[in-house]
Amino acid sequence: MTTPHSSQAPESETGRPTRTLERVRVGLRRLEKATLRVETPVRAAAGGARFNPLAHTGTLAVLFFVIVLGTGIYLTAFFQYGFEDSHAAVTRLEENFVGRFVRGLHRYGSVAMIVTSLLHGWRLFVQDRFRGSRWLAWVSGVWMVASLWIIGVTGYWLLWDERAQGLNEVLIRALEGSEGGLDWLLDNLLTPAAGTGWPVLLGLLIIHIALSLVIGGFLWLHVKRLTPKLWFPPMAWTATSTIALVALALVWPTGVLPIADWSRMPAEFPIDPFYLFLFPLGLSMSPWVAVGGLMLIGVGISLFPWLRTRKPPGPIIIHEDRCTGCTLCVADCPYGALEMIPREDGKYRQLAVLVPDRCTSCGVCIGSCSDDAMSLPDANIDVLTKQVLAEAERGGSVVIACERHADMSRKAGDSVVPVNCAGMVNPHLAEKAIEAGAADVQIVGCPTADCANRNGNRWAQDRLDRTRVPRLRRRHMESPITSDWVSPIELKSAVAEPGTERTVDPWAEAPTDKIVRIGIVTVVFAAITVLATLWPFSTGLADEGLISIAMDHRGGAPIEGYDVTADLDNGADSRLVVAIGGEIVLDETYPGVMRDGHVVSQALERIPMPEGIHLVEIELYDRQDPSFATTLFADQIALPPGEVLPIAISDIETESRAEAGESLYYETKLGVNAGCRVCHSLNPGEVVVGPSFAGVATRAETTVPGSVSYTHLRAHETYLL
Repeated sequence: MTTPHSSQAPESETGRPTRTLERVRVGLRRLEKATLRVETPVRAAAGGARFNPLAHTGTLAVLFFVIVLGTGIYLTAFFQYGFEDSHAAVTRLEENFVGRFVRGLHRYGSVAMIVTSLLHGWRLFVQDRFRGSRWLAWVSGVWMVASLWIIGVTGYWLLWDERAQGLNEVLIRALEGSEGGLDWLLDNLLTPAAGTGWPVLLGLLIIHIALSLVIGGFLWLHVKRLTPKLWFPPMAWTATSTIALVALALVWPTGVLPIADWSRMPAEFPIDPFYLFLFPLGLSMSPWVAVGGLMLIGVGISLFPWLRTRKPPGPIIIHEDRCTGCTLCVADCPYGALEMIPREDGKYRQLAVLVPDRCTSCGVCIGSCSDDAMSLPDANIDVLTKQVLAEAERGGSVVIACERHADMSRKAGDSVVPVNCAGMVNPHLAEKAIEAGAADVQIVGCPTADCANRNGNRWAQDRLDRTRVPRLRRRHMESPITSDWVSPIELKSAVAEPGTERTVDPWAEAPTDKIVRIGIVTVVFAAITVLATLWPFSTGLADEGLISIAMDHRGGAPIEGYDVTADLDNGADSRLVVAIGGEIVLDETYPGVMRDGHVVSQALERIPMPEGIHLVEIELYDRQDPSFATTLFADQIALPPGEVLPIAISDIETESRAEAGESLYYETKLGVNAGCRVCHSLNPGEVVVGPSFAGVATRAETTVPGSVSYTHLRAHETYLL
């Protein structure tokens, strides 16, 4: 066997540690080792490392994104905007078989998408696949997950059910402390000014859809530097994953929670820990602290590629005098870091050149080059050859393994020649070892879809199988040269039984029972994930009764729902007085702000209500006369835990008929009927769609009472006189 792989990296002829044997940060290797051990039951259940579903999490996430996007387009066609309308639309979908099925696909696909994305990111992190030129894929992936999270949260919000009401509570706590935030809450959520609520729901839907387009951009950046680009998992995983989602959607409907109700607080509802993990924190602390902490974590994770925990590897070196222009390195490079240009010295037609900011120093191109024209700064190919030949001359076995396997097997006493990637091994190197006296040569690398350098394992196997150039020479086809593609923690067993896991193609020679096993694994994994989203969460919001007062009021203005005479000229800052059982619990004056020439006071008060029946009195003082009060509520009531007494103080519009007519004519607000000017002009004799409004009041007087034209004109006259 070769000499044991020492903890001190061998030195090159220049005296510097070789990049090939340079250790990655010990902490990451330990995390990866722990991760691989946790994955062991999954690999075993699926039938081996090459059937491991966790190796396909990146492409599975893309598959689920496509499913979610397609079902989302369908659901949007039946969606309506408004507090009641949105919930009613979702309820109608749930009552229809097709709608219920599509909702299930959308919901479960969304959960699968975020879970596979997080698993994919974690595996790349522990494998140290985020540095150097990989920074673009890493950063775009981080912010893609952030966008997925926001899409998921807004998706739950759009249902406008009890869960959305819980999210509203977090939003209220976040915005009520600022003047602009409180103004938005009063206008859009808490007072009659919110109307049907269609602007809020439309805004949520726009965010929901717009971020889906943003993810498309991030996805393009994510794979921009990868060659070839792999979008979807192998057909077997595509089929089994899709079938699992379909089965869940058919047998496990998502259901609909009760509609959000401002007269009570939600006590408990299922919470999705993958999307709504911030919800408990938003209730137990400042929402801004929770969101701010998450943003800091996101920014910190985005900066991982620039953390210098080890010497950054140098890019590949091209020895121009040896390059024959064969183009093999360009075809094999996983990151598009090599290009061919015309050669000027006339020696050969083309020359390989490097795109430095794309090179990850994986060494795959070294395995492509039979002319030794490629090397790494700290790993001259001649040094690697000398190592292999030195071990071969001992007459034992020569094991060449990728650095992931070598690093994780040192404590087990395995003797290997480590390389950056199994794809770095040129088949001619194995031939030289056999000719130098090695009993056998074994190349050990990562299993299917789990190579740290994408297709390094596949290219190495194809070269040994003579289906990819450079090929193993015919005279060595029967030589004891084997390969094994196993998990990095399985190097010892691979050395003990060489050639057991020789195939890289996951479905080559795969018996039917393997297909069945991965199908079962997929369904079980999907069911466990969905069960996690049904975790019942106690909000703590329904522990007591509550009096909720929302006020957006001009002093002296008439109040919606109350018989109050307007007296804007004598308006003043609004003062609220609340008494429970004869005891004053709130006496607060709210300094107003000037708006449209009037003093407007805004407030949001939440007052706990003691158990039992109590006399509740709520009075508003809003005139310069301090004795003038408007009684908003006075009654003996009992508020059980979770019940809310909502009091909304908003003003009745007091526009003059002329102002109202002008507003109606020039109306341009989104979501309401278009203004009269769309069909009618004010210029005499000018016809747009209908006749001109010029002189409409005079004509109304001379039109026959009771006729259609008379009624139509008198209706306009009300506002245009």
